[in-house]
Amino acid sequence: MKTKIFPIFLSFFVLLSFFAAISAADEPYRIALFKDGGVSDKTCASVSKVVENDPAFQIEIVDSQQIRDGILDRFDIVLLPGGLAYKQIDALQPEGMKKIKDFVKSGKGYVGICAGAYVPVKQDFLNAEFKSPIWWRGRGVVKIEFSEFGKQIVGENFQGQQDVFYSNGPIVHVNVDPCKPQCHVLAWFRTEMAKGKSVPGIQIDSPAIILSAYGKGLVATFSPHLESEPYLYEPILKVLHHVGKNARMEKTGAEISAETGSEDTFSDAERTRMVEYMRAMAEVTWVPKEDITWFDSDAGVIYRTGETYRGIPYTQFDRRTSLESFKELLQDEDGKSVYVGPAESEEYRGVDGSAACSYAWRHVIPNFPVLKTWHMEPGVFCLVDPKTGFPEPVLTKIGDYKWTDFHESKAVIAENGEDVIMECYRQLKPGDGLIKRPYGQVRLVSRLDAENQKVYIIEQCGLTPDGQLRNDHQSWRVEYECTFRDLLDEGYLPIRPSKKVKFDAGN
Repeated sequence: MKTKIFPIFLSFFVLLSFFAAISAADEPYRIALFKDGGVSDKTCASVSKVVENDPAFQIEIVDSQQIRDGILDRFDIVLLPGGLAYKQIDALQPEGMKKIKDFVKSGKGYVGICAGAYVPVKQDFLNAEFKSPIWWRGRGVVKIEFSEFGKQIVGENFQGQQDVFYSNGPIVHVNVDPCKPQCHVLAWFRTEMAKGKSVPGIQIDSPAIILSAYGKGLVATFSPHLESEPYLYEPILKVLHHVGKNARMEKTGAEISAETGSEDTFSDAERTRMVEYMRAMAEVTWVPKEDITWFDSDAGVIYRTGETYRGIPYTQFDRRTSLESFKELLQDEDGKSVYVGPAESEEYRGVDGSAACSYAWRHVIPNFPVLKTWHMEPGVFCLVDPKTGFPEPVLTKIGDYKWTDFHESKAVIAENGEDVIMECYRQLKPGDGLIKRPYGQVRLVSRLDAENQKVYIIEQCGLTPDGQLRNDHQSWRVEYECTFRDLLDEGYLPIRPSKKVKFDAGN
């Protein structure tokens, strides 16, 4: 497993905190296995069997009354197994469900299998919605396939499609609300079960296993029953370990180093390289060989055959496109750089704001990961050097602002006061970033005029709400002037990449 994602605010000058984290990590992850209305003895036994021989986990059965009484305080993960979701929710009652949601939001973990995977969708702590109101699809063997991101977590042993038992697990669309934490699909359904009155076709290429953030914690859901096959125990254990590690490291805490600002270790030359790389991404010219249509058919064609555009195109799909890889897709035709890569709406190559900044930072920090905006919380997204086990945050905050919920950047500004954030803006330097949550925009600072309270930025600003380019033949802003007041009103917070990411980020 090349990357691990877990929130931690690690104080590098408080060694005691680090050793406490290592000590805590040596203890078994404590799993609260829910057994009450809607859960059978057989279901609990199947789940217990997965972890019973693994010393990394300690499992204990709990009921709804115990959850309402606060027993989850003793655990790292709560696991809701298969059964009937509505009966599980009824048994927990609103008080018990609130305990679970608060538990996860505080930094702990939720894992749901089949019926347990329905619960966070129904209770609004997973950014997804059901594709059909008809939940009964039948029982039988279907095929799933792990995504590239999924294989980073479960390992490389699960190549290609895998047979797995399915029994009416949820079929969902993910990331239906851009203002909520985004889901990552660990595995996809490649075949389906569609008996009775169920809608055929909707299960194929739908998410089978999902990982998402909720507050400071993680939510993982399994629609099929991997616990039915011993050879599929390993992916369950890897996901449990991933969620548990996040819970444990969050607990070892972090308010200590959350108070520290970012140490600036970049030279002026390195900062210039980041800015100029971002500028080059924004200014590369190209001509589409064929029309490129946005995924929303109402928006229509956004890049037209034969017209010249400036800047790597905007996309929210195949966004892993560096300047070098984009240029490889350009072919000289009569003195024009013609884009000959994929042109389908969800396949053409491009970047969004967070990916563009990630590639600019990677130009100086070779192993910097290509992040999505939900990762970009200072000190929270960490990578672990597999040789040392030492966690490193990939982003840090600039200045002394504090936060209780980084998902709402305007709330952070209100929490700290405008004067504090204004002072943080004064500490910006070329190559630093500005992030607005929850809407997910990230900008790169190109220069600062602190005396006049102005900052100039380069950003991949994307499309208008109706799916059109914001600027004529360009989705970028270059040397765009913002006053500090503009940044405050729009809700931007200053962030800085960490130069300490020296090991393979795995992407």
